[in-house]
Amino acid sequence: MKIGFLITYFYPFGGGAESNCLALALELAKKGHEVHVFTSDRKDGKTAKKEETYEGIKIHRFRTLFRYKYYFAFYPSILKILSYNLDVLHVHAFGFPQHDLVIMLEKLKGTKLVCTPHGPFMALKNYSKPAQMANYIYMPIIKFINSLYDKIIEVNPYQYSWMKYAGVDKKQVAFVPNGISKEAFRKVEIDKYVKKYNLNGKFVISYLGRIQEYKGLDQIIKIMPELLKKNKDIIFLAIGKDAGDSERLKKIAEKLNLKNVIFTGEVSEEEKLALLTISEIFAFPSEWEAFGISLLEAMARGNAVISSGTEGGKFLVDKNAGFVYKFNNLSDLRKKTLMLITNSKLREKMQQNNIKKAKLFLWSIVVKDLEKMYKEI
Repeated sequence: MKIGFLITYFYPFGGGAESNCLALALELAKKGHEVHVFTSDRKDGKTAKKEETYEGIKIHRFRTLFRYKYYFAFYPSILKILSYNLDVLHVHAFGFPQHDLVIMLEKLKGTKLVCTPHGPFMALKNYSKPAQMANYIYMPIIKFINSLYDKIIEVNPYQYSWMKYAGVDKKQVAFVPNGISKEAFRKVEIDKYVKKYNLNGKFVISYLGRIQEYKGLDQIIKIMPELLKKNKDIIFLAIGKDAGDSERLKKIAEKLNLKNVIFTGEVSEEEKLALLTISEIFAFPSEWEAFGISLLEAMARGNAVISSGTEGGKFLVDKNAGFVYKFNNLSDLRKKTLMLITNSKLREKMQQNNIKKAKLFLWSIVVKDLEKMYKEI
């Protein structure tokens, strides 16, 4: 098949949807499909080359003439997609005006259309009044565009609860979860990272992802004083690139006189795997997540987990994996984290369960369901 992926950002730029799209494209290319990715050419002041073939994926990047934050951009050369005569166009996320014209024209051509929304358009609750107004105005268009898709993918079983308000018919929905690479299970050297962060003899609680306000890391920092009363050797390791919240979080830690919170910044794949291996508990305190690949990666490295009750958290974290708590309920978060810290038998059992569970979500397994769905439509 000739398969196209349409996504606002793509490799070498990172992110949850970007990682999902890259992994699926790689697996489909390995299986002999002709895979094209259509995307914008720049992010955060960095520009990628216009055309590139990466691991069998043909990447087409279009010059961005204008962008306002995440959803609103203008790259008119994206219309070149129409010349590729795709069998399937798989769109990642909805609510992008720059993509919607392409989607309508591809529908008129008879191209089969698939969408993975990843989450609702403007998923968080704290958007500005102008943003909320834009959401209200654009929603009728989103509903119309969503009616054009042959299939809309939910990556967890809770997503239709909001999809239906965005014009999605239940008959359109197919379940294909996110996944992880087999590389997430490979052995890595940890000694140099233990030394780098002075972690010898420490009990590590980790987080992996962007350092951004809605990710909720302040909740972990705020319960640290109580956790340290039970174990003075606890370290909270926040792994990931700053996305505007690290200074605020550092001030919270300073105010609480905490010396045990470490922000690593962006790390290599090797260092990420090593730090997750060193970690005992993985905290995922986000306000909203459709899935949470980092949660799955931590499970693969043998972490017990505690997650807020996001869609992804409720889907991945059962009683054998860890605990789920209500976002911003610090009392419940503290209680459940302390249980994992103090009950070593429970924690170790969960850690072993999570390694086994993560292996069920290998991309090589997940892509079989996606390929089957493409063929059916």
